[in-house]
Amino acid sequence: MYMMREVYQAERGKAPEMVAAFKTLTKVFEEAGYANRRIYVDYSGPMDTVVCQWEFDSLDQYFTMERAFFVNPDENAQSLIDTMNTHAVSGYKEIYEVIQ
Repeated sequence: MYMMREVYQAERGKAPEMVAAFKTLTKVFEEAGYANRRIYVDYSGPMDTVVCQWEFDSLDQYFTMERAFFVNPDENAQSLIDTMNTHAVSGYKEIYEVIQ
C-alpha cells in the first residue's frame, strides 16, 4: 500500500478554487478504488496551502491512471488542469509506503 500527498501553494485567496478542483479529482479517485482520500488546508504555516492525500495499492496502477488522465481529457478533467495551472504557484508530490 502507498500513500500519495500532493501539496500546492495557491495564489493568495485562491485556495477555495484549488479545494474545489481536488473535490472533482476525488470522484476520479473513487472510480479508481483509491482509499482514505483527504483534503487539507493550512491552519498554520504558509497561507493558501492545499494538500490532497490518498492511498492506493500499486504505483504502476497510479502512474498508468495519471498518464491516461492527461490524454484527451474530458471537460471536468480539463477544468481541473486549468484550475491547477492558473491558481497554483508551486506544488510537489510525496509518496510513502504505508507500513501500518
